[in-house]
Amino acid sequence: MRRNDGSEAFYLGQWKSYLIVRSFNTPPSKGKPYREIGAGGVLAAGRKIFVALVSGPHGTDIHIDGQPVKNYPDVRLLRENETLEGHSVYLGNSPDLSCPWAGTVMGFTLFGRAWTSAEVTEHQAPGEGGALPCRRGQVAAVANYRFDGFAGESIVDLSGSANDLWKPARLVFDKRPLGLPNGHSFSGSDVTLNLLGFAPFGFMVCLRLLMRGKPSPRGCFFLAVSLGFAVSLAIELTQVWLPGRDSSLLDLTTNTMGSAIGGAMAYHLGRAYGTWLKR
Repeated sequence: MRRNDGSEAFYLGQWKSYLIVRSFNTPPSKGKPYREIGAGGVLAAGRKIFVALVSGPHGTDIHIDGQPVKNYPDVRLLRENETLEGHSVYLGNSPDLSCPWAGTVMGFTLFGRAWTSAEVTEHQAPGEGGALPCRRGQVAAVANYRFDGFAGESIVDLSGSANDLWKPARLVFDKRPLGLPNGHSFSGSDVTLNLLGFAPFGFMVCLRLLMRGKPSPRGCFFLAVSLGFAVSLAIELTQVWLPGRDSSLLDLTTNTMGSAIGGAMAYHLGRAYGTWLKR
């Protein structure tokens, strides 16, 4: 699920028989831009189950066939006081195409309020086609889909909220070129790698130009930085069309800074040993 600003709220997926839930609204762990939780063994082959994911001020609970199996009191899938208005739901395989769903998703229902454990237990059985009915007691669904048979370019939202799912005719990556990182996608290790990765590039370009004797050391420095910027820009624009990759303005900036660091080292080397370099 994504917000209207393009940032991710949470991700639901599968790894072997493990149900994976990634929250981008919880302080990350182990250097990753998200917090990963889940339940093992629930997506075993040949097993038909009803999964209910409930998240609110109390944390996040995972229910299987109406019974709670995991509780994470420090994990929330949405921010405090955040609603679902303006959010987008993406259903399909993982963005990097490496962890496809191994089974069949029969239905999907999204409610605008967190259920209590008693409500989950009471309504543990999905309706016809795998999706829950659009109303459970006083709680109305904001989106309701059945996947037991459909045709055309969209899947009708049975809740009456007109949140139909669009089926693209081809693979589409909904990503923005040179996007700004949100608070959870900033990684100090990525910045360090970008700086170290492009510093040798800037150094070698500037050094090669200095050995040729043209242009001046200062001109060599600026040319090395410009080439580093151009190469990085080409890489970032290409990543818009690659699954599992993001086009980042931060990466473009740090790559260019890395080229500048390497170019500056060669520039000072050229000023100190200019005569020797030209031999």
